[in-house]
Amino acid sequence: MSLAPFGAAALNQTIIGEPGSRTRLETPAAVLDLDLFERNVALLAETCRKAGLHVRPHAKSHKCAEIARRQMAAGALGVCCAKPGELLALFEGGVTDLLLSAPIASPVKIDALARAAAAGGRISVIVDRADLIRAFDDAARRHGTSFDVLIDLDVGLRRSGVATPAEAVALARLVNEARGLRYMGVQAYQGRVQHIDDFEERRAGNRAMGRLLAAMLGALREAGLPPGIVSGGGTGSHLLDGEERLLTEIQAGSYVFMDEAYNSVDIHGRGGPEFEPALRIAVTVIGHSSAGFAITDGGSKSFALDGPPPRVFLAGRMVGRIEWCGDEFGRILPEPGFDTLPIGTVVECTVPHCDPTTNLHDFLHVASGDRLIALWPVEARGRSD
Repeated sequence: MSLAPFGAAALNQTIIGEPGSRTRLETPAAVLDLDLFERNVALLAETCRKAGLHVRPHAKSHKCAEIARRQMAAGALGVCCAKPGELLALFEGGVTDLLLSAPIASPVKIDALARAAAAGGRISVIVDRADLIRAFDDAARRHGTSFDVLIDLDVGLRRSGVATPAEAVALARLVNEARGLRYMGVQAYQGRVQHIDDFEERRAGNRAMGRLLAAMLGALREAGLPPGIVSGGGTGSHLLDGEERLLTEIQAGSYVFMDEAYNSVDIHGRGGPEFEPALRIAVTVIGHSSAGFAITDGGSKSFALDGPPPRVFLAGRMVGRIEWCGDEFGRILPEPGFDTLPIGTVVECTVPHCDPTTNLHDFLHVASGDRLIALWPVEARGRSD
């Protein structure tokens, strides 16, 4: 069931389709530029297709069933989710091919995932220890269903996963013997390389990860447990993963939106991020400070602050940057040559970090050109469980 608009989204619903409606939004509002979004989705799909890679995007960046559907329409196998709550929210939103990309420890959540699988979801999970394998197996058999399973490999992130070939083989054997589980392959994610700005330095980091991964893949093959799926990678490494030819599918997430944290990353070795900032936060100038700065109605409750400060755009031109002056407020530091913006001006700002910023908004205001054209609910917003 689609979430009915409320708050600013309900007010903005009344101007959908009107000329100039994009500049008349009630704010703060998360704005998705549909044209840039579609370009980003098509670019990753084509790059991976040429490299012989499948795409399984990470929904932690968008948490939105409509975006997941559009990614799959562009060729994605399904989507990844970071948490069970996120996965279940998207399943309830109609997305049925979902990979939980992190280990869990809750029997209640494992049971909920098994119920989703029994209700028609193709639910894949990762495991990094024997007791988790047993728990997933027990839940699957209890509900008359099964899970596809990937062994989680630690290739340098040091967050989850096994770090030796022997451990990988031992877990794969346990999964392969479990009646409620299907051994499908491995997950190998190296988050540390994604935001290395320099292309060659990032390539070197990714190759170091590849050497660890290759040793574990070799051990699995020698044990008669060749992985059909090798899942991992991200926005910053997907091109390099195509060079390495170790992964079979890419878990990129941020590419759909992009943010200031990725703006300095030379993703393709051509001097720029390649993907474009499709996600913006629209804010309104609500007053002027005694020092003459424009004050906006968006602060840390509208933007995640763990990244470089946002750029501020008006009619497609960068007019300044935001700095924070409260949970609800921002201060525009104007670019040279620009005056203080008038009260009532609606501007669009890039985001410091897209994943947690999206988590602050219930709806995406989808815009094309100067028009608001749709509202998409962020079904998994707040589902950090």
